[in-house]
Parts: sequence; C-alpha cells; structure tokens
Amino acid sequence: MTQVPPASSVTHDHLLAVLATESAALAPGSTFRVLDVGCGDGKLLAFLARGFPLLRPEVQLELYGFDVAEPGVQRGGFLSRAVAELQSEIPAVDWSGRLTAIAADDRWPYPDGFFSAVISNQVLEHVANHEHFFAELYRTLAWTGISVHLFPLIHYVYEGHLHLPLVHRIADHDVRRRYIAWLSAVGLGKFARQHRASGISREAFAERHADYLQHYTNYLSARQVLQLGKRHGLRASFRYTSQFYSRKLAGLLFGRRRFHYRRSGAVWAWATALVLRYVSSVTLFLEKKEIYRHAGAGTNATAERAQSAPAAAECSPSL
Repeated sequence: MTQVPPASSVTHDHLLAVLATESAALAPGSTFRVLDVGCGDGKLLAFLARGFPLLRPEVQLELYGFDVAEPGVQRGGFLSRAVAELQSEIPAVDWSGRLTAIAADDRWPYPDGFFSAVISNQVLEHVANHEHFFAELYRTLAWTGISVHLFPLIHYVYEGHLHLPLVHRIADHDVRRRYIAWLSAVGLGKFARQHRASGISREAFAERHADYLQHYTNYLSARQVLQLGKRHGLRASFRYTSQFYSRKLAGLLFGRRRFHYRRSGAVWAWATALVLRYVSSVTLFLEKKEIYRHAGAGTNATAERAQSAPAAAECSPSL
C-alpha cells in the first residue's frame, strides 16, 4: 500500500480511514466532495488532501471547510492563516474559495445536497444548538451521503479540555468552580502549567474554566445523539468506534497504520461503543438514506426528502 504521510493526530488517521473505506465502492472518475465542519487551522484538510488521493487515486476529491468566527471560538485571523498554510502545502487548490467563516447562527453557505460526506473532529461537544447543526447536515448532504463525527459524549470520565474527572457533569456553576479549585490544589489538571506560564491564581483559573464549560461545551448522551439523527431523517450509529480504539492500540504497540476498516457486526459495534464512551471519543456515523419509501432513490427522492426535512433552528459549531 502507498505510504500515507504521517498524521499530527490519530483522529486524523481515523477519519481518513473511514472516508477511504466508505468511498471504496465509488466508480472511477466519481467526485467525492467532503466538508470539514469546524476546520480550524486546516491541518485535517491538508492531511486529507495529501492522503486520500494515495488511497483512492481513481476518485476526484474536493475538500471544503468552515468554522465560526466569534470571540472564544477561534482567534482573529485564523481563516487567513489556514488558507495561507493550505495554499503553501497544496498549491493546486484555490483554498480561498474552499474555506469560509460564518457566525454561529448562520445557515451553512452551501447548496442543498452538495456534499458526499460531512466530517468533524472534536466539534459536536461544542455545538450550542444541535438541532440546527443536524438540520443543516441533512440539507447539505447528498442522497446516500455519509457523515462522520469524532467527539466525546457526556459519559466519559476524564474531561479532555481541563484534564479533570467528571467536571463536565456538574451543572451548578458555583460547585463546578469550587471543584476545579479543589482538584487544582492537589495538582490535578492544567492549573500548575498555566500558573507557571502566566501567574494566574487558582481561584481565577477555576472561575475562568468553569465559564468555559458553561458557555463553550454542550455534551450529549449516546441516546440524545441517536435521537437527533432520527429526528432529522438520518440513520445514526456508532459504527467505527471500536476501530478508533484498536487503531490507537495498534499504533502504540506496533506503530501500525491501516486505512481500510472491516466493518464489525452491529451488536459488537454497539456493545463496544457502550463501554468505550466512558473512555474518550466515539465515532458517530450518519447516513442520508432510507429505502422503505425510496428504494432505488435518485434525484426525485432527494428533492422529496429535502422538502420534508425538519425546519432549521440556530447553529453554533463552536470550537
């Protein structure tokens, strides 16, 4: 197999493997149009642009990305920096026309049915309005399109932003602030490093990060995620969650990378996700497909489904 360039994160490797696996049945010459929601610095897009053509040279890849340009989400000028970096690494693409920034409550700036796949990496736990996110996801996906989201559910024990156990499960702001301060006092979490870097006090650190969890995270349960898929006409499962963890383990033990996944049995995939959701991220897999009414669905079915899609609400895919 052609050697795929190193990834900056196992999450990037995993998302590439899912896209390569799911696109295997495409006919030569097909266009595979992918949107990275919450594209940030563009590193995932750059990795996909380099790696996917090595795995699927017979398929034409088109990459797009957007992120939210608001205080607390991304730093000012992030988009121009991402475009410049991508243009330097992948000069064959006009990235200024592929990346954009929007406000949190904007409609996604793409036509209906535009994308073959929509992906995100560590984004869904930051979305303020999941109803609009899923409505826009349905609207912009082509019929039979897929969507892959790697993110932690509320079930996980060790909160990954503060590196503190169960802090995201505390709803009361005052209790959350005191909890962060107590754990910081015994040396847990990020406080010691930030104190050395900036001199921030423990109380100020606790208040600041309690606010971060309050205003910039919105964790979901497994049941809530699956129900969101159902309400918005998308098949929803945790397909590929076990492959993410086996990939991490194989990488740690053997340095092994593979980019074609063998699908697990449905019961095994569900059972492993049931356990692994307490560890870290799960892989939510969505399909815009339904054969009960639309066997052999094509353009007419796509139009019919678009007309019957749930109404859009507000969206905040903030990072």
